Amino acid sequence: MNTSGKSGNERRIRELEERLAELERVDDVKTQFISIASHELRTPIAVVHGIASTLYLRGDLLSGDQLHDLRATLYSQTGRLSSLTEQLLDLSRLDADAIVLQPERFRPRERIDELLTRIAPDRADDVQVGVEPALELFTDPNGFERVIGNLITNALRYGAPPIEVTSIPSNGVELVVEDRGEGVPLDFIPLLFERFAQADGAGSHREGAGLGLAIAKSFAIALGGDLRYEAAQPCGARFRFELPRELAA
Repeated sequence: MNTSGKSGNERRIRELEERLAELERVDDVKTQFISIASHELRTPIAVVHGIASTLYLRGDLLSGDQLHDLRATLYSQTGRLSSLTEQLLDLSRLDADAIVLQPERFRPRERIDELLTRIAPDRADDVQVGVEPALELFTDPNGFERVIGNLITNALRYGAPPIEVTSIPSNGVELVVEDRGEGVPLDFIPLLFERFAQADGAGSHREGAGLGLAIAKSFAIALGGDLRYEAAQPCGARFRFELPRELAA
């Protein structure tokens, strides 16, 4: 009896089943990606189009307060579109292994301060930056900003002030982003860094495609580090971003 031939066939069958399962998983992710992305894009685009139509058709008839409200909404929705577009581009580059790291020496405190003027110009008082001013890193600044920017945006959107960004001495560098919100539900923690993951339940509906933390985790790993979550005390969420001081070539 030829047992080697039988075992070889069984191995090939298992390999084919594994490949089929992976193809099905990728197909499911793509379907989910298209569904959520189209949904998230549809709302701000509709709002922007509505404002443009209002200004075009009857802008001369609007009061100063009405124009102010329209400008504020336009600013908010175009910012949402810009953020989602950046996330989708990041996702496509990560999937294609097309992220090119270009390390340079910089001070994280300066990068974070500048980042806040772009992502939260109207909420700068809600974020307290306690990163050591003299601290220096040699890593990719764009990847660094992707991690920290997503963590701060996440805290502003789902947490509560004060939001603290601090640095802790370690073998490399550990940056901590912490808020005073409700934190993450226990049953959702295992899914926290998964793509498209969004917590359910009362008071936990999340606006967004559920990509920010998944992207942050991927960039943290690409920079030779990691990103971890833990509950803050007495309440809130705490994210620990660990990375080496010098990015290996």
